Amino acid sequence: MKQTNRSARLTALAVLGVCLASIGGALLFARANAPGDAVSTADRTVSASESRAERDDTSVPPSPLPKEETVTVTYVKATKAANIRAADSDDAAVIAALPAGSELPYVSESRSRYQITCEDGRNGWVPKNLCGKIEKEIVITHVPDFTAGQPIDMKGYHEGDALAAIFKQYHTVGASVAVIKDGQVCYHYEYGYANKAEKKKVTEATKFRIASVSKVFTAMLAMKQSDDGLLDLDRDIGEILGYRVGHPAFPQQPVTTRMLLTHTAGLVDRKDMYRQPLRELLSNRRYYNSKPGTSFLYSNLSMGTAGAVLEKSAGQTVSEYARDAFLAPMGLDASFDAQYLSDKSLVADCYENGAIACDNKFLTRNQTVGTPGTTFHLTAGGLLISAEDLASLMTLLINDGQYNGTRYLSQAALDEMLAKQCETKQNFTQCIGIRKMNNLVSERDMYYHNGNAYGIHSLIALDPADRSGVAVITSGSYPTRRDNTLFAVCDDVLACCYDSVLSADAD
Repeated sequence: MKQTNRSARLTALAVLGVCLASIGGALLFARANAPGDAVSTADRTVSASESRAERDDTSVPPSPLPKEETVTVTYVKATKAANIRAADSDDAAVIAALPAGSELPYVSESRSRYQITCEDGRNGWVPKNLCGKIEKEIVITHVPDFTAGQPIDMKGYHEGDALAAIFKQYHTVGASVAVIKDGQVCYHYEYGYANKAEKKKVTEATKFRIASVSKVFTAMLAMKQSDDGLLDLDRDIGEILGYRVGHPAFPQQPVTTRMLLTHTAGLVDRKDMYRQPLRELLSNRRYYNSKPGTSFLYSNLSMGTAGAVLEKSAGQTVSEYARDAFLAPMGLDASFDAQYLSDKSLVADCYENGAIACDNKFLTRNQTVGTPGTTFHLTAGGLLISAEDLASLMTLLINDGQYNGTRYLSQAALDEMLAKQCETKQNFTQCIGIRKMNNLVSERDMYYHNGNAYGIHSLIALDPADRSGVAVITSGSYPTRRDNTLFAVCDDVLACCYDSVLSADAD
């Protein structure tokens, strides 16, 4: 089994919500005022015996367990609501809001402001007169050397010691992994619990709310509509939605679907945005101070608005269109709306900081509201799907738009979706709904997207060169984030899969 880079990657420090300025970490420990957050100190670990009970083969020795220690870490706590600005200046753009009482990791400070790490991983600045520094004791985990002793073999279906050790390391509650080889799903692995209180284990059929990895599928829906002549990506979305949409400082510049799907429309996220009608949001001038189409500024509102545009173009809700265009004909049990799933009980609870952040009841509520063109709260992060079905869906992007001999996307649509749209300051190239990064893992240039919400950390990573890829969905893992923008648990799983299942030495 190929061991290149794995030992080095898997011996990295896994930190519970720490942001250390010396290493430029962007780690997300607390989500302030998250809907559905529960207050609990439930045990976050899954015991070795519980994990190994899922395995048929006990001949492979268990992986060494991580060592823990307690450290003191500095956070910034808002005493009053504050705006987070992109730079240490009153004139800098507002990139997020910091509600009163919320806490975010401290990075550095100037005479009048603290620098903190936002929930989306970016650093920003908040005024000292509205915030204060606090210190908290947290646990950090030192990862063991996974190459010590007998090498771990992951080639067999049940032999997931390496993956189990990674999930233990990050105190994951539940997880699912699927691996693509030669354009087909060749391996899947499940870990832990979909419902911890009921000891309901994750299975290959378990669906998770996959957070921002949903954006890739949203882009695929747009490319399908483009293929079918339903949507012009460069048309003014105001003409589609039926009301004016535009930046007040640049009234002659239309906002287009392409801009929405590439995060260049300039729309600003707000904590309360899903509580307002879309038309009201878009008319309230929620824009960054840059001309639409010129700057990459990550925006869930943009991807949500794209969902409303898709509905208007199709004359269906986005859940219905997704079902008819891809999910049903491909035989995939997934949806933005749980009412279209075969069994709502298959949807896993979301865990964060050891407690339930969103339970099955919340995630499976009726999501279809209003008429087509009004739904905008699903397409940025609301897809409910299993890791295996996610991997199957994403094979379209590396199999020339085809699945089991049926074409779903034209080659022209694929080429356009995967083409560079803009550069960013985060070492990746933004394409339509998906990103590309050089040397993402094992010196591979890969298309990818990650997700983070309600304690879910997810990842899809694809290499068209050899038609390989990995889908990862985890719940309740420590939110350590790497310089390559991936969450550490997903990054380590990705490396593990390419060093074993997808190794050149694997059968």
